[in-house]
Amino acid sequence: MRRLPTAGALGAIHLLAAGATGCERDMVPAICPAAGAGGLVITEIRGNQSGTTSDTLGQWIELYNASGGDLDLEGLTLDLRRLDGSDQGLVRVRRALPVAAGAYVVLGRFDDATRPAYVDYGWAPDLLTSSGQLRDIVSAGAIDADACEQQVDRVVFEALPAAGTYALGVSPPDADANDAAAAWCTDATDDSDPITRGLPGSPGEANPPCP
Repeated sequence: MRRLPTAGALGAIHLLAAGATGCERDMVPAICPAAGAGGLVITEIRGNQSGTTSDTLGQWIELYNASGGDLDLEGLTLDLRRLDGSDQGLVRVRRALPVAAGAYVVLGRFDDATRPAYVDYGWAPDLLTSSGQLRDIVSAGAIDADACEQQVDRVVFEALPAAGTYALGVSPPDADANDAAAAWCTDATDDSDPITRGLPGSPGEANPPCP
C-alpha cells in the first residue's frame, strides 16, 4: 500500500458533495467497513478500451479481501485522481456488499440495477461529468480505497492498457506488493466469446501471474 505525498502533490481534489461539481450524489451516514490498512487490496483495473471493435464489457475495479474475515463494504469509498493534477471524483458503496475472506469483489461503471453478472456493485450515478455523463476511470492516476477516511489501499499507475486489464500478478494479493509497478502487467487474454466484444480480464477471480 503505497504512501504518497499529500493529495495536493498529486493535485487531488476530493469531490465529496453535490455542490462541488453538481454531479455527485448526496452523502450517506458514515458506515465503515471493518477493514484496516491492507485489509482490502486493489488487484485489477479495466479502464477505457480503444480500438476498431466496440467494447461491450465496460470499466471496473477489482478488490481482494485480505482481512482474514468476512466484510461488508457498505460505506467504502474509492477516490480516483489524475496524475496530471486535474481532479476526478469519488465512488461510494451505498448498500450492503458482502465479500468473504479471501474472495474478490468487483465495482464497475454501471447502473447497479442493470450491472452485468461479473460486477458486484455498480457505482452509477457517482463519478459523473458536469453534463451528467459517466466518467471513464482515470487512465493515469491513483486510486485510494478508504474506510471512513482511513486509507485501506492505494494503487498508482502511469497508464492503463487500452486493450485488456491492468492486473496484479501476485498471489495471494498483498497491499504492500501491489505498490511495485513490476508486480502488475496487462492481461490481454481473449476468451473468444462471440457475444461480447473486448478482452475480459478475470473479474472476481485470481489473476494470471505476470510473465
